[in-house]
Amino acid sequence: MADVIQLSDGSVHTVFDERDALDLIDRHMGLEMRKWVEGWLSESDDDVAYIEDLEKEADGLRAHHKEVMTELRKQSETIAGLIREKEIDRRALSAAAGAIGCLTWRELR
Repeated sequence: MADVIQLSDGSVHTVFDERDALDLIDRHMGLEMRKWVEGWLSESDDDVAYIEDLEKEADGLRAHHKEVMTELRKQSETIAGLIREKEIDRRALSAAAGAIGCLTWRELR
């Protein structure tokens, strides 16, 4: 979609895209300013790529967190089931507690 802008000299211009804006900058402010704006816009592209990388990293961290929490929940349910038994199987209880210990140690290091 086009934008209609009025410059300080009163002239009215239609800008359809970045190229039109850069041409106006070149005509009214000079080539050096155009090159500066082009450089600034390319830095913005770098920012977009950086943000995309951060979002991918955050997605990976969320998936990892869910995996760890699922495993902790599984071990917690195992312990709860063992405690409900008439006779506690200490070996199974120790194994579940050990699995939780290993998970938390791995995550905290």
